[in-house]
Amino acid sequence: MKYEVIFAGIGGQGVILAGTLLGEAAVASGLKASQTQAYGVSARGGFTKTDVVISDGEILFPYALSPDIVVILAEEALVRYLDIENKNCKVVYDSGLIDASKYKLDSRFVGFPITKTAIEMGSSRSANVLSLGIVASSLKAISTEALFQTLAEAFSPKIRDINAKILQKGIDVGNEIISSR
Repeated sequence: MKYEVIFAGIGGQGVILAGTLLGEAAVASGLKASQTQAYGVSARGGFTKTDVVISDGEILFPYALSPDIVVILAEEALVRYLDIENKNCKVVYDSGLIDASKYKLDSRFVGFPITKTAIEMGSSRSANVLSLGIVASSLKAISTEALFQTLAEAFSPKIRDINAKILQKGIDVGNEIISSR
């Protein structure tokens, strides 16, 4: 079993944190994980991404060469993944921030208002946590308990509960828009 995941957006959206949390939850579930990150010269506002490779065996290369799922939080990132080669890859983009009507997207691409939903749930900074839940819904090898425990350890008690609710919403959304496809 091997999963390759990419979170992509712009600096400040927390995509690297989402990748780190996913990798930590995978390890807590007894799997192996690697996480790499790339970002432009401007830390905030420039393109950023994280690749997470999860496996029950040895990981020979830490980058997602043929991702199973990509979550995109900014239009600049969408443009980079329009021609993704893996025909089985699922690409979820933030339809509240990205006007996808100007692109020719195939059935692998599905929009959901990720940031808007996080804001409506009470945290404008938790779109990354919602994205994490969307990804986790399709990775059955990662324990939901490990995912919530990893989240609880990463955040202060002040924001832990809201992030747990947003993570659960992401899992529910993922089950609806990804797992049902």
